[in-house]
Amino acid sequence: FPVTIPGKKTAAASSMQLLALQKPAIAKALQQLEQDGVQGVTAKPAAGRTNNTQNANSGDFIQSMLNHAAPAARAIGVEPQLIVAHAALESGWGKRNIKNADGSNSHNLFGIKATGNWKGATTDVLTTEYVDGVAQKRVERFRSYPSYAHAFADYARLLSTNSRYQDALNKGADAVGFARALAKGGYATDPNYAAKLSQVAGSEKMQIAARS
Repeated sequence: FPVTIPGKKTAAASSMQLLALQKPAIAKALQQLEQDGVQGVTAKPAAGRTNNTQNANSGDFIQSMLNHAAPAARAIGVEPQLIVAHAALESGWGKRNIKNADGSNSHNLFGIKATGNWKGATTDVLTTEYVDGVAQKRVERFRSYPSYAHAFADYARLLSTNSRYQDALNKGADAVGFARALAKGGYATDPNYAAKLSQVAGSEKMQIAARS
């Protein structure tokens, strides 16, 4: 059941096979994510969308991404709104989408770089990295996906199979614990990353989403 991008060789196939043996519940959720991705599911704007305020736009982003986040949340054992909060932080509530060279959407909401065994499509983007606490601009290579469903599937696979993020699994609704575990695992170089993610996850919009 490896998470794949059509026409591309899957990354980390061996780790996914091991996951199927050790954590069948996670494997089942990832299989569903794969099936959703192959169907080319894309996020749709919430009904009654308005463009008048930032709050309205952020609310639309949350609603449009919650359906994608649900199976990914089951795979890694956290509430869906925490995953949406992570996507919101990385993508600027969907306003700073990573673009491909031709200007099309890479659907990479989580800022996942094309490192290691990644064999899928990529795109080079100017980004900010922190070196010894100092922000620097540099060009980095990121993964590119054919749909948001593929992006969420790969995100769940990354957190489920990379030992660096094991402490982020099964955090439930613990936004602070989830954020700290991601930061500790080196998800980002920003020294204030955990605090920023916790703040987004604890925002009023996210709390409303958690109760809906």
